[in-house]
Order: sequence, then C-alpha cells, then structure tokens
Amino acid sequence: MKKITLLGSIVVLLLFSCVVKAQDRKPFHIIPLVPVAGQDVKFTYDNSLTSLADEETIYGTVYYWENLCWRAEDLKLVKNDTAWEATCRVPENCALVSCKFYAGDKKDTGGRSTYTTMTFNKNGQNLSTAYMAWGMLRNKTLESLPEYCDEDAYIDDEVMRFWLNQQLLKDPGARKYVFYYAAKLLNKMMPGEKHEQMLGDVDFILNLPDVDEETLLKALEVAKNIVKDSTKAAAVETRILKDYPNGILARDQEIWRIFRIMDADAKAPELDAFLKRFPTEKFKDIETETSSMYLGKIFQAVVYQPIIKKNDYSFLYKYLHDVPHLYLLTFYWHMVQVPLNTNQRTPEQVLPFAKVIYNEVMTRPQAGADQVYSEREWKDYLLTRGKDMILKHAFVLDATGSSAEALELMEEIKGKYNFKSAEYNNQYVRLLEKNGYQSMVIPTIVASVREDAVTPEMLEILRKDYVKQHKNDKDFEAYVSSLKSQEKQQELQKHLQETMINKDIELFAMEDLDGKKVDLSKMKGKIIVLDFWATWCAPCKASLPGMQMAVNKYKNDPNVVFFFISTMETAADFKEQIRKFMKEHNYTLKVLCDNVNPKTKKQSAVYDTYCKAFKFSGIPHKMIIDGNGKLRWSIGGYMGSPSALAEEMNLMIEMLKAE
Repeated sequence: MKKITLLGSIVVLLLFSCVVKAQDRKPFHIIPLVPVAGQDVKFTYDNSLTSLADEETIYGTVYYWENLCWRAEDLKLVKNDTAWEATCRVPENCALVSCKFYAGDKKDTGGRSTYTTMTFNKNGQNLSTAYMAWGMLRNKTLESLPEYCDEDAYIDDEVMRFWLNQQLLKDPGARKYVFYYAAKLLNKMMPGEKHEQMLGDVDFILNLPDVDEETLLKALEVAKNIVKDSTKAAAVETRILKDYPNGILARDQEIWRIFRIMDADAKAPELDAFLKRFPTEKFKDIETETSSMYLGKIFQAVVYQPIIKKNDYSFLYKYLHDVPHLYLLTFYWHMVQVPLNTNQRTPEQVLPFAKVIYNEVMTRPQAGADQVYSEREWKDYLLTRGKDMILKHAFVLDATGSSAEALELMEEIKGKYNFKSAEYNNQYVRLLEKNGYQSMVIPTIVASVREDAVTPEMLEILRKDYVKQHKNDKDFEAYVSSLKSQEKQQELQKHLQETMINKDIELFAMEDLDGKKVDLSKMKGKIIVLDFWATWCAPCKASLPGMQMAVNKYKNDPNVVFFFISTMETAADFKEQIRKFMKEHNYTLKVLCDNVNPKTKKQSAVYDTYCKAFKFSGIPHKMIIDGNGKLRWSIGGYMGSPSALAEEMNLMIEMLKAE
C-alpha cells in the first residue's frame, strides 16, 4: 500500500488517540490501524476496561457510512482470552466505520473519542465525504447517526464547519455533497445570512451535466426552505421533473394529488395507476416527508372502504406488500385488535388476515432508513414497537388451537413487558398451564404481584397454591401484601394524597336495571364510589375486573358503596346487554342507568352535569365521594392492571375512612 498523505496521518492520530500508546491498555483496537475499503478489518474490544465490565455476553454493531447514509451489520464477536474479536470486510464505498458494543440496555460507543475510523482506498487516500461524515456523526445540527454518541462526544457547529471545510480542501469535487449540509449548518448558525453563497451552490448543482435526483432535491430544499427563493426553487423543480419524470418528486406530487381525492372508491384506480408508474420495489429505500405522511393514509382509505361497506378484505391482500411498514401495525390494530376488543369479531374470523399482516410486519426486509439497524437490532426494534400486536396475535393463535406457537411469541416479548402488564401476565400464565409448564406458573404470578400487575384469575391460582401449602387462606391477603414493594406502596399513597380534592357535588337519583330508584343524596355518611362506563367502551369493560376486586374487599362494609353508572348507551336493549355481560363474567356490580338529558334527549344527564362541573370528558371515569357528600377523587381512563386499580381504590377509601 502506498504511503498515506500527511493530513490523513494526522487525522488518523486524532481519531485514534486510544491506540497511539501501544504500551497502554485500551478497550478498542482496529487492525490494521488504517483500514482499506474493500479489505478485511479486525476489531478487538476489551469490555473489562469499559462500562460493560460486568457483562458476560457482549454484542456489537458496525456502522458503514457509504453513499451518504449509514448501514449497520451485527458484529460476530468471539471471546479470545480477555477481549472480544470480530472480523468483517469494509465495503468498497465505505468512507467511515463506527462500532458500538452493548449488553441489554447498556451501550459503549467509546465516549468522547468514539470507536470510529476513516477508511482509505488502495492508494492511501480518504474516500469521498469521510471528513464531512466524521463531523456529522458528532454534531447535533447535522447528526447522521442519532443516539450513537455520548453527550461529551458532540462537537459544536463551529467545529462542524471546520470539518466541512476540510472536506472541500481535501476534495473540491465534494462540493455537490457538502453544499446541502453547509447550508443547513449556516442557516442554524447565522439565520438569514450567506444566502448568496447558498444560491451559488444551487446554481452549481443546476449546471452539473449529470446529477442524480437526490442531489437536485437537496438543492430544491435549500432554495425553497432555507434561502426561500421561489424563482430559484421553481427552476430546480422544473429541472427535476424534466430529468426525472417518474422520479421522487413526481411521485410525491402524485401522492399529494391522490390523497386529496375525497371519494375512497375513486382512489382505488388512481392507486393502481400510481403503483404501476412508481413501483414499490424501485422506491423501497426512498422516504420523503410527503410519502411518510400521506402514502399510508391512501392505502388505509382504499383498503378500509370495502371492509367497512362489504366486509371485503380483498384489497388488503392485494396491496399488503406495498403498504408502508409503519402503517402495518395500524392495519393490525384496526382489523384485528379493535374488533376483538369490542367483540365485533371472533378469533376465528380475524385469523386469516391477522396472520398475513403479522407475517408482513415481522418478515419484510429492511429498506431505507431502517438499514441503520443491524439484523439483531431490527428484530429487537420490531419486538419493542410491535409488542402489543404480538401479544394480541398470541391470543388469536391460542384461541384458534395453536397454544404452543402462542407461547413462543409470548416468550419473545417477555422482556419487553417484564411482568408490568396484567394482560400479558394473565395470558402468559394461561399458556404456561396449557403447554404443561406448571412449575413456572406460581413464580410468574409472584413476579407479577411484585409489579402490581395481576388479574383476579391469577390471584385465585395463587390463593389455591397458598391454601395447598398452609391448609387455609387466613393470612393470604397479608402474604400478597408482603410481596409488593413497600416503597412503591408509599409512593402510590403519596401520589393519591396529592390528587385528592374537596369539592361540592350535586348527588342525583337514578334507576337500577330493574327500574328501582336509588337516591345518592340520601346516602350521607357513606363513601360512594361511582364508575361511569358503557357497554360499547372497551377500556371501561377492561377496568371492571379491578373494580370487582375492590367491590369484593368492601362487600361487608356498610359504609362503602359502589355504583356503576351506565351512560351514553345507544342500543335499545342496553339493559339486557348489561345483564348478559354481568352474568357472563360473574360480576356482582350494582349498575345504575344514567338519566336522560332533557336538552339532548340522550341517556347522559348525570355524566354531562359532572363533565361540565369538574372539567373532564371520556369514559371510563371514576369518582369517590366522602361521607360528608364532598367529591374527593376524580380520575379518568384505565392503565391496564386490575390489581393496580383495586389498590388505588382501596388506598383512597382507607384514607377517607381514616379522616
């Protein structure tokens, strides 16, 4: 290999101060010190000298800067004596290489120096954009690899400007790459200044004989959004559409046009023509602000319309591979999760399209910006972002006879929930029992109790096990309480004390399901718990197991009463639906029917009064009134844990009783 340039030597020394003194033990080494694009390089990492010192298993990612973007790969690390080693081949067009090492949520990217090096070609020269990339890696204004650097590794904008200038000094031909980032940086440093220089750069790009569309689009952004020169922007746009009539800009314009078509049925043929002109495969690595905001919504309109009108899912199968990846989770939510949560569909009915959407989410190859994740990181990203979809998919599989496969999915997302979701915990316990892993059931329930995320069914299993060991359940409640974190209990009590109020409230008379009048104003001296809900409200119904736990605790206390106010019901037979629902779930909840509002003629008079008086909206909504007829607590929504909800109710009631 030829001798590298003096400037190149200086930069290498600056970037790798960690390996200048060979006699010093440093955590990270690169062999050879000057990597050559297209050749192998070996990374050595000694985690005993880093923040990952106590970790037994280390993972690594290598990032390659090529063609003005980052691409990631997993490092195949092997432990050799005290260090981890991995060998990989640097891509031919790679100008910069960065490494990250991690274990769980802990990562090490080399602190202030970073584990980064420029590469060289076989003639000892830096590859194009190396200096620019080195600065952009560590500058927040132009940050090219978000969340890579530690805070002390970042450089300010003036230093970033130095690296851009170095790029131009080293390679004057890099102007067509540098101009865009220089404009963004200068606009941040000196808003409104240097416009002539920026316009000169735009003219330079326009005068290039063969320029790619991405570069022209950057020139358009500079002219339109930074310099704000509409005449120059129009000239650039004309050039783009002339040179690339079926390119990125033309595609964006079609997306915007089709999005604005109001008739969903009329969108379908337009979408077909769009996909023929702009094939998804051709644009798989392209994402613009327009495409990310509107393309998925076009697919939603076209696919959802026949489903809503005719229960026709054919467009889902037709367009599934073209739908932007981000929107697939939305498709699963609307077509699987919502219908199941609201009992509009059975697991058997949703299974066919649940499978195809799930498989598309989990198996579609990475493209575009997603390539900044390595294969392992991408899988972890999918599990994190899609954990609720995976949880519901496991439910569907279990309900349709595939409990072993369902348990496998639950194991994959176990660490994402970490026993903090009652829904996950309950389903996991059920699948452990179904698949013959009985020995894991009680430890799982105990771990769930510690996080206050259990269901009544789980507590009943724990109770039976307790009775089996102790012959009775006399001290069972104390045992469950002992499992919970006392620190968390104190924090919860403090939080509830801070949310307590003391306001006058008008109390009304309402009828129960049998038409018997119940007058709340005549219950002075009692603590009254009100829960506003409706049969059509999935979160309302999801919160009832926790409320039943609270009702059970105070069922023999004459000074505490619970009323579940059915409000805003729309079905003519809602009372019969409520009776059926209560019977199916063995609920012993006292239901009252909201009065009819004389102004709106809707069954929501009490709810409407309280919404206006206490400034809230939405259901479920719970209110607690003390023995003096004062409103002391008012809370909306449901966080998902029956035991946590019951615990809130219990603590609040006990605090009021102690006053």
